[in-house]
Amino acid sequence: MTQTAAVSVASQVRKLARDHKVTADPDGMSRMAVSITRLAGDDVELDGVEQLLVNLKKKGVLSKSEILTLQGRYLQERRSKKRSA
Repeated sequence: MTQTAAVSVASQVRKLARDHKVTADPDGMSRMAVSITRLAGDDVELDGVEQLLVNLKKKGVLSKSEILTLQGRYLQERRSKKRSA
């Protein structure tokens, strides 16, 4: 197994955010999206890594397809950890 494969997606995203000075703080548009989603009867909360992905996209560091790939891998990683716990 290569060293890159051993690094978690969350660690990769945090490092990318740190390198580009991006925080996980939601902006006004993100807060509004959460409010609208709640009003529609859904409850979607992004964790810190997911919010970093959104903010990296907004800053232009990642493309939409890159975010979708990373988020998919991140969700698989989280599910895998829950099963083994």
